Amino acid sequence: MRLALLGLLALPCSEDGRPAPAAPAPAPAPLAAAVDARRWLAGDLHMHVAPPDDPGDVQLSVAQIADRARAAKMDFVVLTPHIWPAVRATLKTRWRKLAEDARAITGVTLIPGIEWSTPDGHFTVTGADLSAVSGDDFLAVAHAGGAFVSVNHPFAVPTRIPGVRASHFDMSYRVWTKPGARGFTAIDGVEVWNFPLGLANLISRPGGRTGEDRAWTEANRVVHAEHRKVAAVGGTDNHKGNVMPTTWVLAADTSERAILDALRAGAVCVGGPEAGSLRARGDGDAAWHRVGDALIAPHQVTLSWDGIARLYIDDVDRGDHPGGFTHATDGALHTYRIVIANSRSGFIYANLGAP
Repeated sequence: MRLALLGLLALPCSEDGRPAPAAPAPAPAPLAAAVDARRWLAGDLHMHVAPPDDPGDVQLSVAQIADRARAAKMDFVVLTPHIWPAVRATLKTRWRKLAEDARAITGVTLIPGIEWSTPDGHFTVTGADLSAVSGDDFLAVAHAGGAFVSVNHPFAVPTRIPGVRASHFDMSYRVWTKPGARGFTAIDGVEVWNFPLGLANLISRPGGRTGEDRAWTEANRVVHAEHRKVAAVGGTDNHKGNVMPTTWVLAADTSERAILDALRAGAVCVGGPEAGSLRARGDGDAAWHRVGDALIAPHQVTLSWDGIARLYIDDVDRGDHPGGFTHATDGALHTYRIVIANSRSGFIYANLGAP
């Protein structure tokens, strides 16, 4: 009782002698906005290597690719030796040796993969233990096991450029270039820019458009038809000595896992990271979304970027705009990407689940 009285005496009093009401508790400090610690990492998704590739066709070894990648200030390279179904029996031992050699390298992340080459098309396959894949349908089984699958040079139709042997072969993705053709369609990515074919398009443009333009169109179509993300990637398709960055990914670190997570999310730029400044907000969003993100926007999307950019909405060229753009969505699915100089961002998606 005495202690209770002492406690009351210790309370501050009002002018009438009654204990003053307790001061209200301070409001909790607002939660700080989450800091996006990711950064743009430079790399390539289409790099041939000998061995396992034929040294008569491909010049550089794993160690030589690593040396050149470091010199080019690259953060990662996906190694893609050719593997054809006819030589699949050797995949287990060849791929395990490649993976072991790649992961022993320091200073640049070398990710083991393959270029799976079939009459239906050519595919970069990585992000899974490919030596353990069994079954008749390699691509489907690898994909089900977590592999990232991207279709390479999808519009590499014969152009028959004198002196360019590869231009005499059809290396396209037949599902897109041959009406009615069947083949693997559960692709995660599309090679929108291929170094040698980009040069070839300076001479020949079958169908009147570059392979890059046609690849972007198909990537956008897949998003709208199947309501899912598609990563847009680039590749040197190097056989000789072209080790240089073509693809940038937005990742938290340079680990193999973080890079593959960024690819699966479509957090990518091709040709440079500048277009990676693209951001978007939907109705009521407090935070900005970045490349590869999907947002909900029943009414409108506010877009922002650094400098002047060419804007594409649903693969339609909307012209050059400084700093940003506002787009009425009507609650429908839309894709947004920008081009700044040689840099092309991947998609930001609005209402990806919308019918």
